[in-house]
Amino acid sequence: MNKNVKRIFALMVAIAVIGLLATVKMLSDNVDIVPSNSPDTIGNTAGNLYNGGLFAEEDGIIYFSNPYDSRKLYSYDTSSGLCKKLAAGSASFINAAGGYIYYYSDSASSHAGLGYVRKGRGIYRLKTAKNENIMLADTTTDGMILTGDTLVYTAFAEGAKDDGNADVGLYGLDTNGGDPALLLKGHPGVGSVNNGLLYYSCMQESGHLNSLNPLTGASMEISSLRMFLPDSDGSKIYFLDADDDYHLKAFSVADGSVSVIAAERCDTFNRYGNIIYYQTAGRNSSDYALKRIFTDGTGMETVRNGVHRNISIAAGYVFFRDFQSDVPVYMTPLSGSVNVSTFDIAAVSVVAD
Repeated sequence: MNKNVKRIFALMVAIAVIGLLATVKMLSDNVDIVPSNSPDTIGNTAGNLYNGGLFAEEDGIIYFSNPYDSRKLYSYDTSSGLCKKLAAGSASFINAAGGYIYYYSDSASSHAGLGYVRKGRGIYRLKTAKNENIMLADTTTDGMILTGDTLVYTAFAEGAKDDGNADVGLYGLDTNGGDPALLLKGHPGVGSVNNGLLYYSCMQESGHLNSLNPLTGASMEISSLRMFLPDSDGSKIYFLDADDDYHLKAFSVADGSVSVIAAERCDTFNRYGNIIYYQTAGRNSSDYALKRIFTDGTGMETVRNGVHRNISIAAGYVFFRDFQSDVPVYMTPLSGSVNVSTFDIAAVSVVAD
């Protein structure tokens, strides 16, 4: 090989190496690696997630599923008053942390463009700074929570219907994606995480209270009480007692004692700190009302008569709607005097895709 051939060969190798390095850099720049969250990160409150996960809050911004626009994902900045659409697919089980939104969409858009859902139903991750939206899991779920760097969610077997007999499992998925890990087989309620442990009950089975470590898959029974919608604050578990007409109660982790908060049948509730909003149910129409009460059972008062659902709490407000209608969305201050109004910014901010 003469000198000219060697020089040409060396030049070609150099060009190839430079091209390879440039390609690697370009690909790495386009890969969104989600920074690690602190281990105590929780993407939403138990009460919000048990009520559909239609509202979440991070740093003064409310992320919500807008019923005035086919349940699409919107944000509302409480300081600036700016309300805008983030994605064209429906949104539920919304979790927010570290500048990312994680949510489930049971619909899709065929439109291309910034922030648009490009695939079918599944779990999505949206980077709020760039409005980049990608699918993390092609699945059907009815519950999801972010704890640390793990998305814990239920997943139905392909083609299964939510009829009480479906093949369902609980899975864990890293926020950067990858293969989900099966944590347990069964259909637990997903919503309450405290100190890195998921507190749950499988009402289709025993309904007993259990805890599960999403990182190790280790689980244990906490109580043989049949607890519906368990919500842990660390020292107490708030729940609806399935063996006592779904009365609202509190279970002491320290000694196992149980105290009654509201001795009336409840459909759902949402706790924030020491305040609980709950929907009552009864035989007569006059027995139905949205009420609020302190966790010690004092200060009960009626917020609004009638049947309501999707009780959500964010940015110091409680949001809810009539049982048979998606709109209007009502709101009232979390504490202080009851003052029911409507969440009008959600309606006036609707824009076309």
